[in-house]
This record gives sequence, C-alpha cells and structure tokens, in this order.
Amino acid sequence: MSLQYDKLLLFGDSITEFAFNPEQFSIGTALTNAYTRKLDVVQRGFSGYNSRWGVRILKKLLSSESGNIVMAVVFFGANDACLGGHQRVDVAEYVQNLQAMVRMLQDRRIKPIVVSPGLIDRGTWDASRQEEISAGYVRTNEQFKLYAESLVDWTQRENIPLVNLYKAFSEQKKHKCEDLLADGLHLSGDGYRIYYDELCRVIDEFYPELSASNLPYKLPYWRDVKEDGSNIFE
Repeated sequence: MSLQYDKLLLFGDSITEFAFNPEQFSIGTALTNAYTRKLDVVQRGFSGYNSRWGVRILKKLLSSESGNIVMAVVFFGANDACLGGHQRVDVAEYVQNLQAMVRMLQDRRIKPIVVSPGLIDRGTWDASRQEEISAGYVRTNEQFKLYAESLVDWTQRENIPLVNLYKAFSEQKKHKCEDLLADGLHLSGDGYRIYYDELCRVIDEFYPELSASNLPYKLPYWRDVKEDGSNIFE
C-alpha cells in the first residue's frame, strides 16, 4: 500500500482562502477531518480574484500539482458579479471561464465540482466598503442570482456537479441572511457549514466512490497490526 495520498483541491477566491479560519466552523478543517487518512485537502484560494484570472492560475497550478489530484472544487463568482471595477467579468465570459477550468480538470481525469456565488448582505458590506463602492465595486443579490442561474443552465446541460450556494442560502430556514455572512460577503461559520453539507451531498451523488464514507483508510487499524509491524503494508 502506497503512502502517497491523493488530493482534493479547493480552488477559488477569498471564500476558499478563508476556508481554514480557526475562529469559526471551517469547511477546510471539516473536509480534512472527514478525509483523514484518505485524501489530502489542498487549499488554493486567492482573495479578490475572478474567474478570468482563475483560468490563468489553474493552468500553472495543474502543471505543478495535478499528479495526485482526484477531485477539484472550483468556486468563483463573488468578484466576477461586481457591477463595475476591474474584478468584474460579464456573465457570458464567466460561464466560459468556468467551462475552460472544468475542461482542464477533465483532461487530467480530475473530477470537477463547481460552486455558485451565495448571497450578499449589502447593508453590512457596503457600510464598511465605501471607497470600493464609490469606485464601482458594487455587488447585489440580483447579480449573484444571475451568475448562479447561468451555472445551473450549463451544469445541468453538461451533467457537471454544482453546489448552488445561492439556492441553498436562499431556501434554508434556520438562519437570517446576515447570520450566514461574517462581514456581509464572506461566509460565517454557519455559512460554511451549509456549504460543507451541500458539497458533501454533491460528492455523494456524483462521485460516491470519492465520498469520505466510502474511501478506505491508509494502513490497517492498529489492533490488526502485528507486533513486529510486518503486515502494515500488506
């Protein structure tokens, strides 16, 4: 048995960059726990980045790390959906960029999962970002919905796994919108928990062979190891 671990790649913007925030429930920690002794969780998040820049990064990233990646979660949109500013990517190009990234993954036999934008609490976010707002970096739930729905149309057509975070956040009944967001845009622990649950559900549905509950542990249970350790790698 090899001790070389396959990898689950988390690739995206700040919501991915903050995936291991120790001050709240974190999707990175939860996935690492679920896949302990099964897969390594690799986080590659870049705050403020959009899907256009993501295409460039993924090409380079896969050239150096693709060897053991078996599944990749691609999460862009919160910056693309700005109404203005140089982060903005129009919805047609946004979909094309996600399609390009998915093709890159599939060409390397990496199983892709796409994530849509969630929600924004403009009252909280805009109040603390007046300079950005004045420069055109305005985000709205109408825009987030448009970008999420564009992914639904494409992923359903091509049978690409999608975590529709906009739908999950909008339809959940337990929390107010502001409770899902730490600062009006980035996810709180409650928001990450919903994201985690939805991601696990999608993995179970589309890639059951890579579900945490179906992957075997690396190395046998310690009680089954002979005293001299001679059967560890059998």
